[in-house]
Amino acid sequence: MNRRPQAPGTLSEPPPQRVGERTALPGDAPTSLELRYDVDGEEIRVAVSGSDFLIGRSPGCSLTLSDESVSRRHARIAPGPDGWTILDLGSKNGIKVNTYRTEQQRLRDGDRVDVGGVRLYVRIAAPRPTAAANVVFEADADSRHHTEMLDVARLDSLLAPAMPDPNDSSPLIAVSNAFDDSEPGLRLFTEAAEALISCDSLDETLDRILQLVFDNLPAERGVICLYDEETGQTTPQVMRTSAGSSDDPIRISSHIANDVVSRKASLLVNDPLRDERFGGAESVIMLNIRSAMCAPLYREGRVVGFVYVDRQNAQDPFTTVHLHALSALGILSAIAVEQASLRDGLRREQGIRARLTRYSSPAVVDRIIADANESATMATDEADVTVVFADLKGFTSMAEALQPAETVRVLNQVFERLTEAIFEFEGTLDKFRGDGMMAFFGAPLPLPDHAQRAVSAAVRMQELLAELNSYARDRQLQMRIGINSGTVVVGDIGSPQRKDYTVIGDVVNTASRLESSVALPGEVVIGEETWARVRGRFDCEPLEPARLKGKRQIVQPYKVLGPIET
Repeated sequence: MNRRPQAPGTLSEPPPQRVGERTALPGDAPTSLELRYDVDGEEIRVAVSGSDFLIGRSPGCSLTLSDESVSRRHARIAPGPDGWTILDLGSKNGIKVNTYRTEQQRLRDGDRVDVGGVRLYVRIAAPRPTAAANVVFEADADSRHHTEMLDVARLDSLLAPAMPDPNDSSPLIAVSNAFDDSEPGLRLFTEAAEALISCDSLDETLDRILQLVFDNLPAERGVICLYDEETGQTTPQVMRTSAGSSDDPIRISSHIANDVVSRKASLLVNDPLRDERFGGAESVIMLNIRSAMCAPLYREGRVVGFVYVDRQNAQDPFTTVHLHALSALGILSAIAVEQASLRDGLRREQGIRARLTRYSSPAVVDRIIADANESATMATDEADVTVVFADLKGFTSMAEALQPAETVRVLNQVFERLTEAIFEFEGTLDKFRGDGMMAFFGAPLPLPDHAQRAVSAAVRMQELLAELNSYARDRQLQMRIGINSGTVVVGDIGSPQRKDYTVIGDVVNTASRLESSVALPGEVVIGEETWARVRGRFDCEPLEPARLKGKRQIVQPYKVLGPIET
């Protein structure tokens, strides 16, 4: 039974599922919308998707903007028949499109949108159709007639000695031995090897490889899809035609895709109008497809995707030579996916490591990256932590007698030693504040004993400061420390122009007040919640109940006398 062709961006009847296999393709709106904004001088790009894209300060929004001028649920962007529309959700500071305040406005390419005090720039463009929106898998008859198949495992073993070393830029000379000069092999594989080595990103590599297909094979349309063995999901990655981009979707037989992935074999289909594998699909008839090939991205027994090409010219169909070339290129593409994934992973790890080393000790950074789970991320969320505030007493008067350079040297020397104590107990350094500092324990790496670690670090900080005083008896410093435990909001918080990994909440304010209003020089003072978590491990003395600034309830503070010997 023939099926009516569907519009670009939609899916035909889902392909038949195999045991343990699921194939799904995402669809896109007719046009894609992208929001751009700056954070610390770096341009951030966010793709808008779905019918309920929320913008606000709440962590549950599609785009979280941690700025006080932004309401928790500030605005919504949704697609419609006439394009994308932004809607104010009753926010306090409203939205402006191109300086004009509005409740609801259709967005256009290049618009400037102010969400509270955060400025976003709109990009609505489709320079070329996205692969995900323009590749349609069509279910059709499952037959083996008129089809040539090639076991790529045999080809993989043949080409294995010629596989490129990522650290070696030499071309694949050995591959040329499998082809004579009249075949499209030598140039194709030499250029593919160079692409594999020179391209930085996965998309760039695959786009380059697909271009090589058009440069060396008589293909008219092509697409490279990636396949996830764990989820069974197929994702179109790059697509194009011999003439460049096109608005017409590329329709692929679902049975061809399934056979290529499950059998780990390449397929050549000539005259698909008669091939029962296509089942007389209307897309094949309308597009007049006369020849098609599909080869898996095969690497050491695994299929990570496939490359599909077809053509309309019946006078110059694909041949077995073309199938061999495409199959070998699929193997090289699998290596490209592997190498690009490794490079992308390395770049992500380096970026995460660079950020984390600003806040945590190298040992903690290693554990966070090794865990790579949701509990060890920098995302904004609630967490149970212990917050530490420390402030130097006497530094201001001492600095008056020092040259500015000497003042900075002394302060750096003190903070370096105090930071050692924070990192020793796996705490996170939040910030330095003049002659004070703030730290917290329990994020981004959850620590069940974070209160005990925080108090231990505070006691150690007082000991280290005493050691520094013993080396410079003419410059004696003392320090007040306040500590409190409880639930806070932790994550990247700030304006789009600058964000810091920090904690906010009443727990933080109480810790700050305990340091500034209760603790005396040389003392470590903790809140009642912290005391409840560390009693039995530290000898603590209850102090007079205190009414802290900004708090209605009276607080019961405790002075830490020292650890209890066991």
